[in-house]
Amino acid sequence: MSHKQRHRLGSAIASTILSVFSSVSLVGVDKAQAAVLTYNFQVENSSRSGFFKFNNSSLTGIGLEEIAVSEGRLEGWEKYYNLAGATASFEQGAFRGLFARGGYSVINEYISPPDEPGGPFYWIHESYESWSIGFTYYSSTNETVHRNINYQSYIDDGSIITDSYEIYSRLIVRDTPVSYTLVNTQPEPVPEPLAAGGTALALAGLTWLKHKKKMAA
Repeated sequence: MSHKQRHRLGSAIASTILSVFSSVSLVGVDKAQAAVLTYNFQVENSSRSGFFKFNNSSLTGIGLEEIAVSEGRLEGWEKYYNLAGATASFEQGAFRGLFARGGYSVINEYISPPDEPGGPFYWIHESYESWSIGFTYYSSTNETVHRNINYQSYIDDGSIITDSYEIYSRLIVRDTPVSYTLVNTQPEPVPEPLAAGGTALALAGLTWLKHKKKMAA
């Protein structure tokens, strides 16, 4: 190989090294801005509270944006809800609040044994709840119905009498303010640009040595 050819090959390798180093460095800068944010929230004058996390790497700071929650929960009373998949909303890069909704329904039934004192009787307990968080407000509806029917019948003047009662309750909460607190910002682990550049240099060096051995042979 002539001196001129060696010079061209060396220039090509140097250019490749700089290109790889630059690309890795830029990737490192972009990813270094990404973070996992953790927010706590509290529904005013209520036991309802919770937290949620999301990765802001897709945030551009332009217009209205939504990011899926990766982990979170809403707690209060005797039940909690998983908030994974809810939406964190941003406008021009500023956090607007959480958008989420959920609910549950439970029906429990019981029939007493025939020989149970006071029986036989049958009761059913039904509970329903639906809730939603719309950025800075929380709303919910909770309904409970308890029915108890005593099937112990008796004849009184030729009539059949069956005792029963029902208890019904309903609780409605509308547009209760929700407050948010940013409690943690955890950067994502990213490769060091210098270390990545060193790897690129080493790879380029190995390529150069293999080429020299090939030419010598």
